[in-house]
Amino acid sequence: MVLIVSVFAVASLTLVPRSPLNAQSGGVVPPHLGYGIHIGPYTDVNPGLADELRVDWVKLYEVGQIASFPGKRILFRMDLHWTDNWESFRNDVRQRAAELSRLGVDAIEVHNEPNLSMEWSHGPNAWEYTQLLRVAYTVIKSIDANIIVVSGGLAPTITTIDRGAISDLEFAAEMLDNGAAQWFDAFGYHPYGYNAAPETDPSVDTLVFRRAELVRELFEERGIYDKQIWLTEFGWLRDPGEDGVQCSDSDPDFAGFAWLRVSGQTQADYTVRAYDWADRYWPWAGPMFLWNLNWSLYPPEVNAMCSHMRWFSLLRSDGSAAPVFHAVAAMPHRYSDYLPRLTLYAENMAVETGVTCDQSVRVGEFDVVNSGYPGRFTAAVQAVGPPDGPELEVTPDVIESGQTVQVYAQTGHLAPGLYVFYVNVTATIGGQRVAQALQGYVRVTETRGCLQ
Repeated sequence: MVLIVSVFAVASLTLVPRSPLNAQSGGVVPPHLGYGIHIGPYTDVNPGLADELRVDWVKLYEVGQIASFPGKRILFRMDLHWTDNWESFRNDVRQRAAELSRLGVDAIEVHNEPNLSMEWSHGPNAWEYTQLLRVAYTVIKSIDANIIVVSGGLAPTITTIDRGAISDLEFAAEMLDNGAAQWFDAFGYHPYGYNAAPETDPSVDTLVFRRAELVRELFEERGIYDKQIWLTEFGWLRDPGEDGVQCSDSDPDFAGFAWLRVSGQTQADYTVRAYDWADRYWPWAGPMFLWNLNWSLYPPEVNAMCSHMRWFSLLRSDGSAAPVFHAVAAMPHRYSDYLPRLTLYAENMAVETGVTCDQSVRVGEFDVVNSGYPGRFTAAVQAVGPPDGPELEVTPDVIESGQTVQVYAQTGHLAPGLYVFYVNVTATIGGQRVAQALQGYVRVTETRGCLQ
């Protein structure tokens, strides 16, 4: 499939694969990001800090904190577990979803990092998680269809020998192959940067921020273009030594994370550059939630001084701001309008047929996709050609986002030659009329009969 977002010319009957939405090819990506921060549960945090950061989202874990952020969009993490009692499970989700709806929560993330055994106790299982997600999605939508359901953010990892950790790429592929895309509005992912710069090229066996691009490839390989990826956790770990806290690499609270540490200034620089990269090059990305604001403020008996969670924080243990706090507050913010976005994905919109063909020939097909914030829209489809060109038919001519349009041409009355036509797709989104178009071709040859 080829992404088409506007009319463009080609020299032959084959559409050129390119995406004007890719800033690397010279285009400008419309604002599409949200800016979020994790707030530690059961902490008396100053809500004004979120305003200072200029974030429009907060990710919360505890119902009692929701009222403290009336001006923010809320992503709430709903931890769930595999069960043998699905009726009890449904009742639990139903009660929790009703409360969250009443409190005005915008989105619910269904569980967390299910590809790790620490979050899926009897061993990660993508099929099981997909079934749990299916039931949770159905219940949540029955309570409030407007709540955005986000799949549990996957941890970026490599599959271990004991399969206590399953590669995010393997796990995501199995989820998609089991039909998970119909059970989430947005896909949750945790593109931590580890100790690498955010621009570092991704690969299957390396863990870097841009690994999210490999996840996106899994979607496109399966023809799934209408689901944003929400970066529900990401960040870099600041060196505790800068605050005079000496954490041995063998400390059980720090082991396994020591190699991730970077300086406070590097943490700040990498974070800002990560937002910039996603803004420029990832039109499929939605809200980005920086981990975290204030795990550093928990007392040592709750969160050990060498706990890795403490050193991802934007605040120091005394409540003062680390360099990353000031950097995020000062960086450019291009906020999403949180509306669906009309995009067309097309196969080669071209056909060649004989001069005496008297039947309707199929030219091609394309998908009308919402590539923006979760939601649906209705679009009108119209084919337009030259007066001396083919008689064109599109079916259907009114379509819901996520559906496919077929294009046919009647060529029996045409003289040999190349005929160019356009298909226009229009919709009203957020009170504004939007339109996209693609170009197609019919070539009639001296050959007798139909060539299809």
